[in-house]
Amino acid sequence: MSRVPTASTPRVVTAGLIAGLVQIATVYVLQPILGTQRGVFSRFVADGLGIGDGRIMAQAAMSAGGLAALLVAAVLWALVYRAIAPAGNAVTGMAFGLAVWVAGALVVLPLLSAVGAAPSPGFLGTGFSGARSALVAAIAHLVYGGVLGGLLAVPRQAEV
Repeated sequence: MSRVPTASTPRVVTAGLIAGLVQIATVYVLQPILGTQRGVFSRFVADGLGIGDGRIMAQAAMSAGGLAALLVAAVLWALVYRAIAPAGNAVTGMAFGLAVWVAGALVVLPLLSAVGAAPSPGFLGTGFSGARSALVAAIAHLVYGGVLGGLLAVPRQAEV
């Protein structure tokens, strides 16, 4: 039985950063198309962290901190993906991205709400701006996973 080659850690980190940036861009493209509100999730996180008082400096720190947190999460999830799907591809990456979204919507968001002063995000995050916001998040996670899986895919060796 041959060993499945895995991507190096620098390659995984780079792929995670790229996939995270593409995911964020996807949200910015889809929000106006689907008519969801920009910044509702950021305000939720800021309220949970106690910096949601509306001041300009808090908003700038929230934006920069939010971007950094999203990119750190994207890299950490990329490391998890490498561990569970070392021979993955774009399709397995999309399944992984969808699983990350479900875990985040069903576990992480309610936990953030429980520990912070933020209001409940609702089922699957629909409390942010309705079902369309949940759809934006799901699509963005599918894109993240697809890009991640595609970047980390190991070319198949031709059998002789």
